[in-house]
Amino acid sequence: MLMANENNTTTKPYIVKNADGVEYLLPYYPATFRALLDDKDTIRDLLNSILELDNDHEIVDLSYAFEKYIDVFMPGDEPMRLDVWVATRDNRFMNIELQNREHPFFLDRMQLYNAYLTIRGKHDYNRSEQFLAMSEKEKMAHYYEVPETVSIWLCRFPILESREIYKDTWMLYSKHDVKAGMALPLFPKNKYIIVDLVKFLKLRKGVNSREDFWLRLISRGPLEVPESEDPLLKNALDRLRVSNADPELLKKMEQFMFDEMHAYDAVIAENFLKGKTEGKAEGKSEGKTEGHADAISVMQAMGLPPEKIAEAKARLEALKSK
Repeated sequence: MLMANENNTTTKPYIVKNADGVEYLLPYYPATFRALLDDKDTIRDLLNSILELDNDHEIVDLSYAFEKYIDVFMPGDEPMRLDVWVATRDNRFMNIELQNREHPFFLDRMQLYNAYLTIRGKHDYNRSEQFLAMSEKEKMAHYYEVPETVSIWLCRFPILESREIYKDTWMLYSKHDVKAGMALPLFPKNKYIIVDLVKFLKLRKGVNSREDFWLRLISRGPLEVPESEDPLLKNALDRLRVSNADPELLKKMEQFMFDEMHAYDAVIAENFLKGKTEGKAEGKSEGKTEGHADAISVMQAMGLPPEKIAEAKARLEALKSK
């Protein structure tokens, strides 16, 4: 384990320091997540462990891109971007999304991203060596064929209802077959892998597998995983060392945290005013209290660190007494 210092926090909320004074980036922010995964072998190892692929089906080689633009536009001409886009040598297409916050249309977003992943996968498959090597007759026969696509969602908030699992696979099933207890996927080439990192931390104690290592590192940071002589795991931790970080990455993190703090202050102000107004309208203080509770709930859903939420509670209590 990378031993934590007695005070492993720093002046930067996205940096932690071990007992030797070595500073590491926490990998659950967008820019630092990309820094962690900026290595083909790391992505391959992460995918093989999460997907539990055996030797016959494991990913051998791949290409990847961050914030992959999909050439289909949302209303307002906003392009769709996938966090991590992966194309394997055998024409499987995947995206990895790290989700820190709940969202009222989260399932809709998953569906939308999966649709774009499928469209982009089909586009690239039709330009692959495998497809281009077909005869014209074979190409016509495969006109509607889509490649295997997998959407992987790493969620830093509770999403799975069962208390007994931290990972689930969602696919298309027949309602009749489900009722009859004989359900098999209707289309196994398209699936969603949902990882509930909150439940993972409750159910999986310690690091006993490569999946444990990656998920604990992503959800808790470098100080929560053991040191390793495995070159792949060691290099992943080295990419998170502040001393190895690109200055542009550190600049991006400063801007990101600045934006987050503005959002945080806006939530406090909005819910304080809401509670104050409702309290006055009702002639009692409950409205103000409910507004404060709403603020805390929103900040928790935003994925703000516990120390920031504690600070917000203190500020709200001070406002409540006014």
